[in-house]
Amino acid sequence: MGLTEYLIKITDGPACRAGTLSGMRHPAVDGKMIRESGGRKELIEEAAKLEKAGLIRADWKDMGADIVRIHYPVSILPKLCARAGVENPRERQLRWIENAGKWARAAEGTFLIPYYEALIERLKSGQEVKKPDMEDEKFFLCLNRAAAIRTPVWRRKFSSDVLNDSKLFEKKYQDKVVTVLAQYSPLCETGMTADDILRVHGIRTYSQTLEWKGRLVYRIGGGAEIDSSVNIYGTVINAQTLEHAEAVSVSGIRRIMLIENKANYESMEYRPDTLYVFCHGFFSPKELRFLESLTALAGTETEYLHWGDMDLGGIRIFLYNQRKLFPKLTPCRMDEAAYRAAVAGGAGVPLEKEKREKLQKLEAGSLEGLKNCILENGMEIEQEALLC
Repeated sequence: MGLTEYLIKITDGPACRAGTLSGMRHPAVDGKMIRESGGRKELIEEAAKLEKAGLIRADWKDMGADIVRIHYPVSILPKLCARAGVENPRERQLRWIENAGKWARAAEGTFLIPYYEALIERLKSGQEVKKPDMEDEKFFLCLNRAAAIRTPVWRRKFSSDVLNDSKLFEKKYQDKVVTVLAQYSPLCETGMTADDILRVHGIRTYSQTLEWKGRLVYRIGGGAEIDSSVNIYGTVINAQTLEHAEAVSVSGIRRIMLIENKANYESMEYRPDTLYVFCHGFFSPKELRFLESLTALAGTETEYLHWGDMDLGGIRIFLYNQRKLFPKLTPCRMDEAAYRAAVAGGAGVPLEKEKREKLQKLEAGSLEGLKNCILENGMEIEQEALLC
């Protein structure tokens, strides 16, 4: 860095980038200026050239052998930038504002508009935006495409379509996109993993399946009805089947139970009056579509239960399923008595500080009692510890 670049650096700031900076600057020649300008000799030589060009005025001493202070108007910044061969910070900010507006227009009709409005406001105020990288158009391509997906696509196909590289999205852009989706998308719920967030937006990260055990009749497209009750150890349908399947009947079912963890689901024995559904976490939109039809098929006396972890994640998943799927959903083996028995049996896992803070803020609904037990005892219970 020479003196010219140093003067650009100390002039650049929020007011400069926002276009509101004016007046004079009078930096003293100190050790920092000397070091960052390449040394005293180099600084003096360049200062003389800048003064001769009419860009600065220097307070010389020792017959021109040294400098005490430099004076310059901030209005010369464009000339300094041209001299140094770098982009004027104000011009760069205007370019970024224009680009953000372009990406905002491309995202019209999606939930990303508030994101872009906030980003443009940051830029207009003169903030030095580093996240996102305003020079990285591929990030904005990925973000806008993720918000507009209508037909589910595999992650690597998404990456190939958008970036012409099947692995680049996962390697470089996934975490950045997920961060924005988690904050702005109405499809996101607190506690969702990155895979959950991508899945609810139509980006498949693994072979999505739906598993159940019980007397559920379904059909695929306009095909024949399939009675899954013959699969007494459980039925599994993949993502493609789930896309085209619809439930037809749950005759004789008096209880529908969602089970969060695989081991517990596997341990449940087939019962003709019960439909067990493996929950695995947050259901995707396709799973919700298939399962929500069960309320119309089941009798009015049907009981809806959820059995999951007695921890922050388990409470969140229960509330999600109650809100999105079965309004009459009630917790099973997730009450204060079950919690205390599990702790007494040595099944507890210490509650982390960060989780405690989040749990304290959570409106737990019918699981408020469980929430308070967890906070009081400082222990969480994983469902596998309560295997039948």
